[in-house]
Amino acid sequence: MRGWTFAQWGLLVICTLHVIQAVVGFIAEPSFAIGPDAPTTPVMGMDYNGWHAVAGLALFAPGLYFATRPAWAVAYLLLAAGAGMGPGVWALFSHNVAWIFHFPNNTTDAIVHLVTGAVMIGVALVQIRRDGGLKQSLAGLGAT
Repeated sequence: MRGWTFAQWGLLVICTLHVIQAVVGFIAEPSFAIGPDAPTTPVMGMDYNGWHAVAGLALFAPGLYFATRPAWAVAYLLLAAGAGMGPGVWALFSHNVAWIFHFPNNTTDAIVHLVTGAVMIGVALVQIRRDGGLKQSLAGLGAT
């Protein structure tokens, strides 16, 4: 971890926090019920149940691995930001995102999704600037 880039450290911190949040959310409400009566429990501002916990783990746990390489970290930050912001936008307008996730506090969930995505993009942009451009940041993605 010595010599890691800003993007690698940023991704590690973001993913660690969200993996912890997902695990705590699953412990707090492990239900996989769907629909408007599905139980949820707020955890750090977000409504959690089994589905939301699995989605959080599916998005952020791989980031712990992708943080091990500079180019992977930048690419993952950008792609995962989009993957998380999409449901965030949907949550602005609906209590039932993807017809599965029931968010009684949909606005709060949307804000957390959008802010997390914005932070991820911000971390990636700082690294891209430090590297001298997107091409240089992603240069490690090529064949070795």
